[in-house]
This record gives sequence, C-alpha cells and structure tokens, in this order.
Amino acid sequence: MPVKNVSSYNTLLSAYARQGMIQEALCIFNKAPEPDSVSWTALIVGYNRMGCFEVAFRLFLEMIKSRAVPTEYTLTNVLASCAAIEALDIGKKVHSFVVKLGLSGYISVANSLLNMYAKLGDHKTALTVFDKIKLKNVSTTNTIISLHVQAGRVERALAEFKAMKERDIISWNSMIAGYNQCGFDAEALKMFSDMLDESKLKPDRYTLASALSACANLEKLKMGKQIHAYIIRTDFEISGAVGNTLISMYSKCGGVELARKLLRTFGTSKLNMIAFTALLDGYIKLGNLDPAREIFNSLDDRDVVTWTAMIVGYSQNGYNIEAMELFRLMVEKGPAPNSYTLAAMLCVSSNLASLNHGEQIHGYALKLGEVLSVSVSNALINMYARAGNIDCAKKSFVLIIRRRDPISWTLMIIALAQHGFAEEALQLFEEMLLVDIKPDHITYVGVLSACTHVGLVEEGRKYF
Repeated sequence: MPVKNVSSYNTLLSAYARQGMIQEALCIFNKAPEPDSVSWTALIVGYNRMGCFEVAFRLFLEMIKSRAVPTEYTLTNVLASCAAIEALDIGKKVHSFVVKLGLSGYISVANSLLNMYAKLGDHKTALTVFDKIKLKNVSTTNTIISLHVQAGRVERALAEFKAMKERDIISWNSMIAGYNQCGFDAEALKMFSDMLDESKLKPDRYTLASALSACANLEKLKMGKQIHAYIIRTDFEISGAVGNTLISMYSKCGGVELARKLLRTFGTSKLNMIAFTALLDGYIKLGNLDPAREIFNSLDDRDVVTWTAMIVGYSQNGYNIEAMELFRLMVEKGPAPNSYTLAAMLCVSSNLASLNHGEQIHGYALKLGEVLSVSVSNALINMYARAGNIDCAKKSFVLIIRRRDPISWTLMIIALAQHGFAEEALQLFEEMLLVDIKPDHITYVGVLSACTHVGLVEEGRKYF
C-alpha cells in the first residue's frame, strides 16, 4: 500500500525505530512531507534506545526549530539523554523549557527530571523537584530513596520507605542495598527478612546479592546457607552478581571449600575481582596457596588488585621467593603495580634481608610516582630501618610530612630507639603528641625501649 499521509509515515517510522533499524527509520523520516511531533519523537526515542544520546538531543533541538511541539514522551527521552551524557547544564535548560510548556506537573516528566538530577549528583535540585510533585508514584519515591542512600542519609531514606503505601521490588532493593553499602549489614538482613514476611514479592538478583554481601560482612554463614538454599529451592540461576556474592560469602565465612565447589559450577571466567580476592583471602587464612594460584592462573583478565592479592598472599605466608617471582612476572606481562603492590614487595625485600632488591623497588616506585604514598613510605621506613640505614629511613619519613599516619610515626620512633638514637626517638614521640596523632601500644613499646637505652626509666613512666 502506498504511503500517503503523515500518519502512515509515522507507523512505518515507529516500527523501524522499535526494531533498532534506525537508518531505515531516518530514511522514512526524511521522506515525510511534514514531520509532526510523533515523527520527531519516534526518531528521538529510536536513537535513545540505540545509545546515541547526543544524536537524540541534536534531533530535539531541530524539532524545536521546526516548531513541532514536544510531548511528555519526547521530554522524558530527552532528559534521559541528558542524564546519559552527564550534561547537567543542558538538562537544566530542558527543565526551564518544560516549565515554560507547562509540562512539569506530568508525573512521567517530573520523574525524569528527578532521575536526571539524582544521577548527575545535583541532590539539592532533585529534592526541590521531589517536593513539588503533588501526586507521587512508586517510581518517584524509589528515586528519592536511592538519592538519600547515595548521600548516606539512611534514616531519611527509611522515613520515605515507611511512608510508602505501595512498595515494589525496587523499593525493597534500594533499602537493602543502601543499608549494605552504608555498613548497616544487620539492618540490611532485617529488611530482607521483612520483605519475605510482609510482601508477596520474590527477591531478584539484586536483593539476593545485597543480602549475601551483608552475610559475608557479618560472617553469618548459617544465614548465608539459608539464602543459598532458597536460591536452589526456587531454581534461581546462580550467575553474575549472585554467583560472585555467594563465593565471596562462603570465602569470608570460613567455607572456602564450598566456595571452590561453587566456582567449579560457576566458572572462573565469570568470577569478578571481589569474589576472587575473597576466595584468595580465605585460602591465605588457611595457609593453602596452591589452590589460590590455580585460580589466579585460570583468570583471563587479571587486574592490579588480583596480582597484588596473590603477592600479598605469598608474602604473608612466608613464600617470599614466590612473591618476588610473581612480581617480576607482573612487571613483565601484567598491569603496572600500584602503591599496595610496591609496599608488599618492599616488605618481601625486608623479609629476605635483600636491600638490593628493596632499592630496586624504591627506584621503581620513584619512576611510577608512588614514592609519596603513605603505604610505600611506611614500607621504605621499615625496610631501611631493618637494614640499619637510618638516614634513608629518615628521608622517607620526611617525604610524607603532611601524610603521616600513626604507623609512620611508630615505625620511625622504633627505628631510632633500636639503633641508639633514643633521645631523638623521644623527641619524635613528643612531636607526635603535639600534632594530635594517637599512639598505640606498639608506639609505647618503642618509647619504653628508647627510655631504657638511655637510662631514663623515670622519664618513661610519665608516658604510661
């Protein structure tokens, strides 16, 4: 049938756009004698779905120039484009245009504005938009709950949650994940239990991942197993986030072998770095590094965190030669070491009493610009002090004058005390107190050692 009017063109255009055949849709659009709001909106939505957000926005500007009037559906898609390309300034101009058109009262447009401001971090404007929405729906409140959670305002999120007359799975997930992400893991598990008891909703992968993460953090193996049993009982697919959090949970709760069994089913190719590090840490605690190295070797994409975790595992269990060999392999074939990798390797050098290796790593840290990192500097202080090179230890301590933590001060005080610089150690301790750094029991051991070395036992008593 020949295409005779705009409505016919729009039907074809919308069909092509929905199928992702955007070039065909554009061809129909260009043939249309007088594209109307429906024509423009269909094309904008099509490009938006394809992820071509900038093109979608440019089309919107052309639409305005053509004097076609945007609909609420047009505006929700344009605001989504602004959020996707992180164009807050442009989004604010669209907001002004929405107000001018008198469409800010439409719930779909208001929700899109709220989503845009929340995603782009303008929480103040988001709250203003939220307060102006007279008829809030579930989606509106879910967005504001997520916003409060992101800002750490868990109590305000809970207040909004409790005020909801109707809750969907996103409402519950926002609260459970929010508690988990803010460190309130017991509250996250209580909210998970409430969801099962009070609603007819079934947990999805986000619910289960957050609940399992809370179990892992609290080392609640029994509850973690109950959630795993629920997953099996309901034939829920163990993949993605759920599979990874299950492995993390078992690894952190002492069930490393159970985690390993899951991994055989799950496959190492789907294992994320958080789960791998948890599994590795579980084996490290058992002092069993061979299975950890097998998993490490099987990973296709090993990032700096993975390499560092394996190196630290070797170092903490006394396999310093293996740690050194793995570091050499990392430098040759892996990602660039970070400050934690270098700090671990400086500890390995200290353990091996190999100042030569340590100096090489010091040079490597200088090359990478990591020498001012507190973790690297602390490791340098420790290494040089153990090697008897107090001058180099002092230089490393001086370099981080504005970044020193309690470990930095303690290491330097002990180094001075052990190498006969007792008065200097006591002077440094006084400086530590002056800058309001709280000593720990190890610091006091260094101070006592310094006092004993110079016969100032009475002097030492005033510190205890």
